This record gives sequence, structure tokens and C-alpha cells, in this order.
Amino acid sequence: MGARPLVFALTVLLFVVLHEPVAAAESPEDTAAHVLADRYAPIVRLQDGGANCEYGEQFQPTDVEAVLGDQQVALRGPWRPPDLVKTQPEGTDLGRAYPGHFLDFPGDPLRPGCDYAEWSARINRVHPATVYAHVVADSGLLSLEYWFFYVFNDYNNTHEGDWESVQLIFDATTPTAALRTDPTAVGFSQHGGAERARWGDAKLEIVDGTHPVVYPAAGSHANKFGRRLYLGRGSEGLGCDDTTRPGIELRPKVAYVPMARADYLKQYPWLAFEGRWGERQRSFFDGPTGPNQKASWVQPVQDAEATWRDDSTTVPAGRLLGPSSTGAFCTAVATGSNLLRETLDRTWLLGLLLTVVVILIWLAASRTRWSPSTPLPARTRRAWGQTVAAAFQLFRQRPGLFGGFAVAFVVLSLATLGLAELQAARHDAPADLGAPTENATGFWASLLALAVTALTAATYVALLAAVTSTLDRLDRNVPVTTAFNWHDVRSRARPLAAVAVRYFVVIAVLTVVVATIPLAVYYAVSRAFALPAVIAEQVSATTALKRSRLLVKGRWWRTAGRLTIVVGLGLAVGPIAGIVLLLATDLQPTLINVVSSLLFALVMPLVAAAVGYLYFDRAAAVREQPDEVAQIG
Repeated sequence: MGARPLVFALTVLLFVVLHEPVAAAESPEDTAAHVLADRYAPIVRLQDGGANCEYGEQFQPTDVEAVLGDQQVALRGPWRPPDLVKTQPEGTDLGRAYPGHFLDFPGDPLRPGCDYAEWSARINRVHPATVYAHVVADSGLLSLEYWFFYVFNDYNNTHEGDWESVQLIFDATTPTAALRTDPTAVGFSQHGGAERARWGDAKLEIVDGTHPVVYPAAGSHANKFGRRLYLGRGSEGLGCDDTTRPGIELRPKVAYVPMARADYLKQYPWLAFEGRWGERQRSFFDGPTGPNQKASWVQPVQDAEATWRDDSTTVPAGRLLGPSSTGAFCTAVATGSNLLRETLDRTWLLGLLLTVVVILIWLAASRTRWSPSTPLPARTRRAWGQTVAAAFQLFRQRPGLFGGFAVAFVVLSLATLGLAELQAARHDAPADLGAPTENATGFWASLLALAVTALTAATYVALLAAVTSTLDRLDRNVPVTTAFNWHDVRSRARPLAAVAVRYFVVIAVLTVVVATIPLAVYYAVSRAFALPAVIAEQVSATTALKRSRLLVKGRWWRTAGRLTIVVGLGLAVGPIAGIVLLLATDLQPTLINVVSSLLFALVMPLVAAAVGYLYFDRAAAVREQPDEVAQIG
């Protein structure tokens, strides 16, 4: 026998010796299950990730082997420090179960910064994105579940480690039988629950006939069916999940997990771990347990029947009148979570913040006068509490005027609702109007948002002018009706429009750059009384802007505080009511936003009246100071 045939024979013999035990260990059903897992492997469309951890998705489904054995990972015990059990733990170490223990990753989950993102990028450079496929027969059906591991959950409840899953159910009892049919249902894990879809549903995107497409939400990794902004309540999490900016498509490597426990523990001993895949923390900042600790690992069909729901709540597309309740909810939850993270291990800081808030509220309420609250004369000195009380008294005494002003805003509210529905009807319109407008649809959505903003601003300008006209007429003891008020507004339309355009354009330009935002705030306060001046003093736009600046001069901080309280209270009524409805009821977000918008419409006449009284207060103060009068004149 020649040398080359001998080498070939030895190579074949070596291959058989090395691989035959593995092949023998895989049963026919495991082989079929492996084929099934490859056939239906999910496609993952991660959200676009910004530079320097600014936004989007910084993590990907990670190979557990990339984490275990890493020099920055430690296994720790449930006792007080020093609690180190081992650094660089391997899968065989976790095979000892270690209940109550936890893996500690490099970083602080309460103040993550970019530590976890940079570590994830490093370990994933040499390991492909991976999902773990597990097949289980349960209740006469077959479950194929893909498990995703992310090293960090960068959502409202930041925590180390994050396990998510995509589950397919077949009307079959064995993998071999499942290969001859399609799945009957699909479930995407989302926080404390999951959302189901039937195979072939319109919301389920399938590629090449067998691969479901999943959109993990930025940071939370809750698996969604499409590009939307989702609102979480209960099992849907608490906060808002964003999948509107998919940027990276992954086809993760499928790591097949044998069906029998003894077999999969030989291959993946870490599946015996009974501790937590992330640092122990209080409350919902705790690291999660692994797949083997979940109910769906051993009874996936029964768990699906108990926890899956048919849909997820989406944030309505488009804008309505006033601050959105759903938008305020998303912001409030995120802000509250950030505050809780910062104070969770600093109870003194939480106590200090609460004390400061209580003191500020007490000072604001006690360092003002609430009476007398008579609405007339308008041109007189008032504390900010009296301006609010006088506004209420004005419309209580003249409900017809209040009704006329409120109806104008209600009509506007219905108009903006129509625009929002028009946008929502375009199914390809992004739910987040702040998204880049890269196509005609995005341009259309942004144009509608701009129309709503302009319509709201124009109506507020007209409302403030009409209310100022009311106060001015009452002071001069001339007839006051809604018709007369709107006539005054129309007769001064040109200078009002000029003031409004200059006011809002300057503020918009100054807020483009972060460094000039303080200038925008200064300008907004110092020119806040220009619109009332156009009506009450019958001056041009330029003179009105100068007049407002001089009225506020030397009193900027006090004026800013009063405007913040008055306008802030008015803007907050709708969102606060909406958040209460979101948390306490099962009403649809669209309906809640409508309720919030109508409340905004009812409150804005009161806000306009209060701003009018603040203007007349400053005008009365300046009239009492001859030197300032001469300067203004």
C-alpha cells in the first residue's frame, strides 16, 4: 500500500473514532429535532445602535460560551461579601447547580454607562450570534423554543443578563411528525408574558417560508412582531418598547439542545445552573434565572396556554392636541426608573430628594396669596395664587365665555384626532414621528405632525388674544361677548401673527443646538407677554416684543417661576389623568389620548386667563414705577 492511501485510511479511521460517539449519542428523534430547529431558525432584526451608547440596541444574542470562562466574569454566593466563589467560571462549574448564587458581569447595573456594551462588543467579536433550540413534547403537542441570551437588559429596569425566547408549537407528538407539518402557533416572549400569532397571520413576518422574523425592542429585547412603539402594562412590562428603527439583520447560529436532560447536560452543563445570570440586586433590577428554571422549559404548551396573549398595546401613531398621555407615560416611567436606579443604594439621596420636593411644594403654596380672587379689575397687582383663583372665578361667573373658548379647542382636538387617524391609516407610517424621514411615507407623517403643531400654536395664540380682549373690555366696562372678542382678534391678526411667528421660530432655532437652549428659555419667558400687549395696548409686533421684554426686565426669575407653575399645571392635567387611566383601566391608549386631549382643551382657556392676569400684573407694577414707564415709552 502506498503512502497516500495509508494516510487517507488513517484519516477516515480517526474521524470515525472521534465522531462516532457523538453520532451515537444523538437519537433519531434528536436528529429530527435538530433538523426542525434549523428549518425554523428565527431571523432577528435588531434596532439600530447609536454611537457611544446614546440610543438603540447595543447588544445581540450571545453565545453563552463567550461569557463563561471570560476573565471579567465571576461566580458569587448568596452571603455577604466577600462572596466570591470563582472567577472565570466554566460551564462545568455551573453544572453543580449553585442555587442562590449568581454570575457577576463587569459593570454596575444601576449605573451601566457603556461598560456592558463595550464588553458585549468585545466577546461577540469572536463568537457568532447564537440561539439555543430546545424541543419538548407536552400535552399532546410539540414545542420548539429558541432561547436568546443578552448580557445586559438596558431597559427601565436595567439588570445584568437577559433571557428571551421564540416558541413554535406543532400539532404533533414527535419531531419526525412535526417535520411533515407547519407550526400551528408562534409565541414571542415579552417581559412577563408572551404574544401569540397563528402561523400565517398577517402580523407574523416569515422569510423563505419557514423563518419567523422577530424585532427585539431596543434595550429590553422584548420580542415583537413588527415596527412599532409599544406601550407596556402588566405582563407587557412597564414602559414603552421601541422597534421603529431596525438596523441590523441577524441569522443567529442555532445551537441545538438535546431533548433528554442527561444528554443536554453533557453538552451544556451550565443548563443545570439554578442561580441567576446576572448580579443580585433589589427589586426588579435583579439578574434573571436561566431557561431551565422557567416553566416553559419543561411544560411549554401548558405555560403558553396560561401566559400567551393575542396582541400587544401600541402607542397611537400621530399627534393629538396637547401633551400625549401615552408619551407622558413613557417618559414618566423612564424618568422614574432612572431616579429609582440612582437612589436604590443611596437611601439618603432618595430622602433628600423627597424632602426638597416637599419643601418646594410647601414654599410655592405658602408664599403666595389665594384671596381675594375677584377677577376685576384686571389691571392690578396679584400673587400667582390669585391669578389662578381669578381665572377660575372669571369663567365661573361667565360660563358662556368659557364655553365659547373651550369649544374652539375641542373642535381643534377633533381636527387633530382626524389627522392622527389619517396618519395611522397609512400602515407603513412610522409610529415614532421623531424617526428620520427617509421616504415619502416618513415625510407624510412628519408633515402631519407639523400641521398639528402649527394648528395647536395658532389656536393658542388666538385663544390668549381673545381672553386678553375679554379682560381688557371688562376693565374698560364695554360690552363683552364671544363675537366681540373674536372680532378684536381678527382686527389684530397681522401683528398677532407676526409676534407668533417670530416668537416660535426664534425658540425653535435656539433649541436646535443644546448650548443655546438656555437662550431659548430666556427668550420664551422675556417675550411671553408680547401677545397680550398686542391686544391690550394696540401696538405693533415689534413694539409688543420690546414691551414684553421690559415688563419682565429685573423680574425674569419670578416671572419664569409663575409661568412655569401656571402653564405647567395646565399642561399636566391631561397627561396625569391619562397615566391614571393607563394604570387603573384597560381602556385603549387611543381613547385615553382622546380623553387627555379633551381635558387639555378644557383647561387651556383657564391657562390663557392666568397668563393674561400675569401680564396685567406686570403692567400694573410698571405703571406704579414712573422711571420704567418712561423707559418703555
